[in-house]
Amino acid sequence: MAWRGVWLGSWLFSAGFVACVTNHDALEKKPSGRGGNGSGGTASAGAPSNRGGFGGDAANGGGHSDDEPPGDSVLTIVNGIVDAPSVALCLAKVDQDGTVTPVGSPLTDAPFEYGQSLVLRDVDGIDFETDGLEPIVIAGELDRLADLDCEAAIARARDEEARSGGEIGQGGAAGDSNGSPPLGAGGSAGEGGTDSTAEGGSGGVAPGPAPVRSPLRVRGLPAISAGTLNAGRSLVFVANGCMGGATYSGAAAAEYCGAGYTAREPSVSAILVSLSRRVSDEHVALQVVHASLANAQVDLRSRPPFPSMASGVAIASVLTGQVAPRPASIQNALFDLGSARKYSVSVESQGDVLYEQPWTSVLAQGGLPALENGKGYALILNGPQADLKPVPDLWNGPTLTAIAVDPE
Repeated sequence: MAWRGVWLGSWLFSAGFVACVTNHDALEKKPSGRGGNGSGGTASAGAPSNRGGFGGDAANGGGHSDDEPPGDSVLTIVNGIVDAPSVALCLAKVDQDGTVTPVGSPLTDAPFEYGQSLVLRDVDGIDFETDGLEPIVIAGELDRLADLDCEAAIARARDEEARSGGEIGQGGAAGDSNGSPPLGAGGSAGEGGTDSTAEGGSGGVAPGPAPVRSPLRVRGLPAISAGTLNAGRSLVFVANGCMGGATYSGAAAAEYCGAGYTAREPSVSAILVSLSRRVSDEHVALQVVHASLANAQVDLRSRPPFPSMASGVAIASVLTGQVAPRPASIQNALFDLGSARKYSVSVESQGDVLYEQPWTSVLAQGGLPALENGKGYALILNGPQADLKPVPDLWNGPTLTAIAVDPE
């Protein structure tokens, strides 16, 4: 089955790269690292980036164009979706006429957890030079998708949302060009949530029936244009924001999901950036990708453990949708960063530490045993405002994931 008009007019990323190198290695079937919700943890110009969502224009991360020589083509996908502990990740081919066709089975045998990453070099049935590629995510009771390929899994998730009355309007479910009327907002009372009868129950108007959470939700992410993944770059695609739907609401929702989010209007989207491959034999090459929709400019540092009061080592200062510095920083050696000495990575604003996560956790999320001199890495910031905690069964907390620029 092929579909047109994927969720909210999902458009094509186009990073303007020249297609020079094709690498036809096998697609990895397992995520690279251990997922999490960020609860394990209490700075330069950026490279071009594109951020999608709701038919909007691409956001430019600033900085100068990518002028490093091309190498192997590789794509790392990171799951930063805030309102799902894990997802099933499918891919679809996007033809030149906009037809969207799911291919194969979900990319990971186990659920793709929040904060995890996976590496993609080739997809059966998709030619990176001529076909666009659209990631599609399914969240909820993922055991309902057992033994289904992507086409069947997407169809089942759409049916579940339709039965629960939870389909997002304007093509809200992936592959639906018409959509259903927008669902009602609502949520569970408590931290980050509101009472389900709060909206529409004021002014003497009797509230409607309480919204029902769908057992499955499905959303299409912004697609990557033909030729982009064939351009000899190390790219990272970070899914971010919130998928929305009935009961995924609350007074603090925008602080978790980004400005403008409501249960009717999801913020789920993605950014796509090209990573610098500059390295130094005696240093760790580092960049930061800011993929959180709920944080403004932040600084990242590597800080020693308590009781030390030392300020540690500055890594980067970065804006939403940006990768910085460009090219990668090669100022610090492995010993300086302290990743093997119980240091943590901190997210800070104006000198205040908003969030800290141990290097061991940051590395584990990306499936990395350790940093090494002479190699390049990127730290991916995801999640809500960095000083917030996760809300069980609703929102994930902030998290950091380290990925290799040239994964083995």
